[in-house]
Order: sequence, then C-alpha cells, then structure tokens
Amino acid sequence: MRFCFVYGLSITAVLLVIASSGVAVRLVHQQIADCEYGEDFTDMVYYVKNIFNRKYDSVYDSRIGKYVGYDEYGVKNADHYNNQDWKMLLRKAEVDTLCRYNARQYRISTIDRKVPPTVKVRQTKHADYGERTMFECSVWSFYPQAINVSWLIDGVETVTDVSSTDVLPNEDWTFQLHSYLELILKRGERLTCRVEHSSLVKSLEVDFDTFSLDAKYIKLSVGSIFFCIGFTAAVGGAVYYWWKRRSGFSPVDGREQTSTSLSDL
Repeated sequence: MRFCFVYGLSITAVLLVIASSGVAVRLVHQQIADCEYGEDFTDMVYYVKNIFNRKYDSVYDSRIGKYVGYDEYGVKNADHYNNQDWKMLLRKAEVDTLCRYNARQYRISTIDRKVPPTVKVRQTKHADYGERTMFECSVWSFYPQAINVSWLIDGVETVTDVSSTDVLPNEDWTFQLHSYLELILKRGERLTCRVEHSSLVKSLEVDFDTFSLDAKYIKLSVGSIFFCIGFTAAVGGAVYYWWKRRSGFSPVDGREQTSTSLSDL
C-alpha cells in the first residue's frame, strides 16, 4: 500500500491586459510538493510539480534527481532548474527534511496513534427497580474512530431497545460516542457496557453502579434496625420497671427499714 502526502501548494496568478483587443487574460502558475511512500518509508518519492494554466510545465522527480519538461517551455524551464546547483541540492535534501520527516510525523499522529476511551454508565433519569428507564453509556476521547459498543445483562449481550449516536469528533482530534438502552432493570441484575477498541488489549467492561437504586433500601434497613433496637430497649426497660414494682422493691423504703431496725437495738 502506498500513501500520498501533499506538503504544500503555491499559486501565482498574473493578469495581463492586451491593449489592442482590450481582452484580459488570466495566467495561473501552481507549484505542488508531493510525497509518495510505502509502509517503511524506504521507497520515498518526492515530486515538485509546476503547473501552468492547468497543464504540467515541469516536474522534479527524486527517482532520477532532476526536473523533466512536458512541452517546449517546460523543457526550457527544466533545463534552467537542473543547471542551478543550489536548487538540485535543496530538492535532494527535501526528500528527508520534508517528505520522510513529515510522513513519520503524520503516521505518529494518525495511523499509529492510539488513545484508549473513557467510559461511564448512568441513568438518564432516576427510576426505581421495576420501572422502565433509559441508560446511557458515554465513551469519550478515543482514537482512531473505529469502535464497537454493546450492552450486557448478566453477561449476555442484548440488542433490544438499543440505539446510539454517530461517532462524533472532539476538538483534540479524538472521538466520542453515546449508546442508549431502554430497560426495566430488576433487582440483582448486572448491567454492563462493553467497549471494544484497537487501543485496548481486551474489551473494556463497565458496570452500572446500582448504589443510587439500593441507597433507599439501605437507609430503610438501617432505620428499621435502629427502630428495633430502640423499641427493644424501651420494652426491656418497661418490663424491668414493672418487675421491680411487682416485687415491692423501693430504695426509699429500704433505707427507712434499716433505720428502724437500728433504733430497736
């Protein structure tokens, strides 16, 4: 497979007015620097293309190390360029300084770039167990664009009532995607968003955190426990007080009986 990288494009337009006929003629000159290369950059080919009025005038080809003309004026221009030693040295150096260098940078920033995604699963609106609601799996900041997102219920993939956005670009040259699942979640079920991407060694699975759904049950359980403890303590205190009253025990009566016994002695 060969790749093409256009380094630069310059356009020069000259407007000539022919006095005798009063007709304006627009002449356009373009110069395009073009790099073509394979997987390992060893077969780098560098072109500098001169185009006059949409026709090739002359082209520098790094494979032969000189300019080639395509018509009468193109041949003259090519000979002129080829006799400029400084230009030939510059074109030869540009194979590395422009083509090979920029091709490597392009590959690092595009083809070889891998950015793993950030995944979050949430409810779009609060609902309790047994109520129909929508879940969202947000996948952020991944590169390259190709990605696969799926939903699992207790480890089994589901495709019912599943929808998603297109893959959307971010400002930092990464992408985002949002997948949705409409579902009646049952208590004890495990809901998982699975993401497969080339930046990951294995698929990334993120479970929906049911703490928000379980919180009120936890609060109810804790409240019930404290209520039972308080009720048990109250009942125990009442029973103890009733039992002491029934046995005739009184701290004040006990002191009076002791004083009487001492006076009798």
